[in-house]
Amino acid sequence: MAVIGNAGVGKSSFINAIRRLTADDEGAAEVGVTQTTVDIRSYSHPNNPLLKFWDLPGVGTDRFPSKTYLTEIDVDRFDFFLLITATRFTENDTWLGKELRSRNKKYFFIRTKVGQDVSDNKKAHPRTHSEEAVVKVIRESTENSLKENGCVNVPVYLIDSYKLQKFEFLQLEDRLVEDFPELKKSAFVLSMHAASEKMIHRKAAVLRSMIWLSAALSGAVAVAPIPGVSLVFDISLVVANAIFYHKQLGLDDISLQRFATFTSVDLEKLKSVARCVSITGEASAKMLVWGILRQASTAAAASIAVSAAAEEGARFIPVIGSFISAPLSFGATYLALKTVLDKMESVALDVVKYAAQNCIDDST
Repeated sequence: MAVIGNAGVGKSSFINAIRRLTADDEGAAEVGVTQTTVDIRSYSHPNNPLLKFWDLPGVGTDRFPSKTYLTEIDVDRFDFFLLITATRFTENDTWLGKELRSRNKKYFFIRTKVGQDVSDNKKAHPRTHSEEAVVKVIRESTENSLKENGCVNVPVYLIDSYKLQKFEFLQLEDRLVEDFPELKKSAFVLSMHAASEKMIHRKAAVLRSMIWLSAALSGAVAVAPIPGVSLVFDISLVVANAIFYHKQLGLDDISLQRFATFTSVDLEKLKSVARCVSITGEASAKMLVWGILRQASTAAAASIAVSAAAEEGARFIPVIGSFISAPLSFGATYLALKTVLDKMESVALDVVKYAAQNCIDDST
């Protein structure tokens, strides 16, 4: 995924924002008041090293003139482009759009630094200022400029890399998921941050679709006629998955810290919302799993207990016992994983809702 556009429009800031990093974090793209991207560089997503965002040098500079720019960046090696602009539509924006279109390259047009435009307008027109009106003018101007230059049906997103909850940053992330190739979509979803209700639902759906694999593995182990092995394995498997769900849904300390930074919401308040599913290690994860199962439904807990007991008893029935214990183990593991995931999804949604209600807008 290549990030392209003029120098100084915020390409590096965008790459940091979509990875939920600040310029001070390790592995962040360099950001400054002068041109900082002078070479083609790739930045891996912290949740998935295989997902890379390519930061391309600004077009039209002395080092990268438009005449040789596409050859210099080897444009044909990229499959998808995010064409970024800021402040105003330029000749380079038009040229890049046409060149990408002529090569049948898919791209989105992203107008960044919208928060700065809104703030500037408020300072210039303190009595008549309207954020909604400013954003509307920017959108209409951008879309009209694209149409006038033959770039029709191009998705346009208005964003601010320092105000992710405002404007259309989260909608852009969701659209990227929708347009990603089907074979890679699940991996892409699991790489993204759980920063919106829609993304949490997407992540939970992918995780839910994977439950049967873990449950099937549990059932396979249950076939082995060794008393006690499957029961221990099931618990360990559920705990391992619970830890994975916890991180994927943004409930671990590192994820909450990033979320607090980008929403300007008090970190301790976010932690308090997520405290009911806090995990600090394998032991606490195990306690959490049993706690969730007990609270969710006595029937669910009983079902798991009965399945485990029946499974262990079935092992002592020669030959046929193995075939009885496998489906029992599958059902108990499946139910436990689903119950834990449902609970964590619910808490993750509470975290996002709290952030949305308490997000500080420093432009006001």
